[in-house]
Amino acid sequence: MYETDYFARVMQKSGIDRVAMPSLLYITKQQAGGKKRDRPMHGHDSLCEILLVYRGVGSYAIRNHTYPIQAGDILYYNQDEAHEVRAMSDEEIGTYCFGIGNLHLRDLPVNHMIPADSPPVRPSGAMFGFFEGLCERAYQMLDDNPMHRAVAQCLAIAFLLAAIGVEDEAPRAVASAQDTQMGDRIREYLDIHYTEPIDLKSIAAAFQCSEPYISHVFKKAMGYSPIQYVIRRRVGLAQTYLISSDYTATQIATLVGYDNTNYFNTIFTKVVGVSPIRYKKQYIEALHGNVTQ
Repeated sequence: MYETDYFARVMQKSGIDRVAMPSLLYITKQQAGGKKRDRPMHGHDSLCEILLVYRGVGSYAIRNHTYPIQAGDILYYNQDEAHEVRAMSDEEIGTYCFGIGNLHLRDLPVNHMIPADSPPVRPSGAMFGFFEGLCERAYQMLDDNPMHRAVAQCLAIAFLLAAIGVEDEAPRAVASAQDTQMGDRIREYLDIHYTEPIDLKSIAAAFQCSEPYISHVFKKAMGYSPIQYVIRRRVGLAQTYLISSDYTATQIATLVGYDNTNYFNTIFTKVVGVSPIRYKKQYIEALHGNVTQ
């Protein structure tokens, strides 16, 4: 409703379809230096995310690679790609995270910011100060005031367009994360079956390989074992349900693959650092925008 013909033409020249303007769904700001609260491996089926690391160091796992990240880096997540940001210490890494929906860029699938073969981590370099200020202002403006939300939307689109234009340097993959065909196949299999009853024996049987081989290949690719990956995917999905639905902990436990609520609570607390209910409260308090994510 705030769109002008001039603004639409600028968006179109930038590659955004004029009749389908992107929507800013939410902004989260992860405070640096606090106690780490993991958001394990997860994906989104109706949006993409773009993150700016403003403080700290860590790693970004996506597309069967793990990339080192540091302050100034921009992280790109296309719709339906399982991903995870991890701090390198017990202290939280500082990030701004923008959830974007209805994004239609020329020659790319819906809610894709970059091609699938393009590096998902890029340094902002001299633009870092500008990006950080833009993100903070957008975060502060996203409230219940319609005009403020419109301003936040414009700031988010400005950040998105400028970030897409950042030069895509060669990816800085961690040496231990090798992109192997078998690693990809195992991850794809786990992404389909992780909410089902599953163990290393059944995974090995599915690929007609030995259990040690499956474990070695996958850990070399992702940095942790297949079963650890399953656990992190389940916890990541549980977090999504916690912050975007009214399901009880018992219902969520069943949905993500656990038939014992107490065991689910124990696993969740061990991975995230807080109980499911505590996590939901803390996350929503830090969220600006919709909880559908």
